[in-house]
Amino acid sequence: MRKYIGLVFLLGLILSITAACSSSESPPAITLDHIATKFQEAGLEIETPTGSIREEHGLANLGFKDVRHILVPALGEGEGGYLFLFEDKTDLEILKDFYEEPGKSTLMPNSHAYAQDNILLQMSDQMSQTEFDRYVKVIKDL
Repeated sequence: MRKYIGLVFLLGLILSITAACSSSESPPAITLDHIATKFQEAGLEIETPTGSIREEHGLANLGFKDVRHILVPALGEGEGGYLFLFEDKTDLEILKDFYEEPGKSTLMPNSHAYAQDNILLQMSDQMSQTEFDRYVKVIKDL
């Protein structure tokens, strides 16, 4: 009888652990609009981001799932950057390299780029590194 009680107890314990593990909800997916809101809540300057990317920019088919054009008025008219959401890490790295490479191979300034998980932030070289780091901190704190 003791064996059966022990077996029932053990089986109950296993089932309760399994149920607890399977019932844990995954965190909600982060959206670009959520990140933009977090930028604003942190006191960072951005105008309402738009979900379009100009065809002449040449980035329309680079594998990103979503994009927001971010304008930062203090940098000048039309200046700011882009916030990308990717499904594929390889596509993210290709675009990140696209933004970082010009400054490595020439004397041209390169834009700022930061990647975390499936998010890529790109900002104009008109922005100081210190200011860019404030945007990066918001993403790191998500």
